Amino acid sequence: MKKTMTLLLFATAIALTGCDWIKGLGEVDFSTDLTVNIPVTVSSGNKATLNYTASSELKLADNEDVEPYLNKLRKIDLKSVVITITGLIPEQTINTLSLDVAGVGTLFTQNNITSTNNSFTPAVDAAKLNQAGEKLKNEKKITLTASGTASGPMAFNAGVLFDATITAGALD
Repeated sequence: MKKTMTLLLFATAIALTGCDWIKGLGEVDFSTDLTVNIPVTVSSGNKATLNYTASSELKLADNEDVEPYLNKLRKIDLKSVVITITGLIPEQTINTLSLDVAGVGTLFTQNNITSTNNSFTPAVDAAKLNQAGEKLKNEKKITLTASGTASGPMAFNAGVLFDATITAGALD
């Protein structure tokens, strides 16, 4: 009787562990760039510096690498972010640029962006990137807001590129 009970417990343990093992075999990991463009217009005023705020949504459904796995996502690991500012002329300066993820908080703030130093990889708190990745996995989109101050009236585009590794259940 003890032998039968031990064998039954052993078989159950193998079956339960085996299911997780088989599920793990069905996972696919791939790298992709998640991108969004935030158009910004800084209106004129009488101040030496002008405030601005603009938002855009990053939607996973817009990425052709992710779209087939949209309902099978298990993890989104945002590794880094690269910002490229376009549309500035030599006399224009973005005094400060902060990038926020709705529901997560500020990822970074960068100072003194000009037409010659317009692309950068800011230092971002890894915990904030993890939170943004989790929110993106759960909601399939995040809202990004660029805000700050500029030296005067201008229009520019803030291109945001997240280097991401996605884990999806190919057999789900």
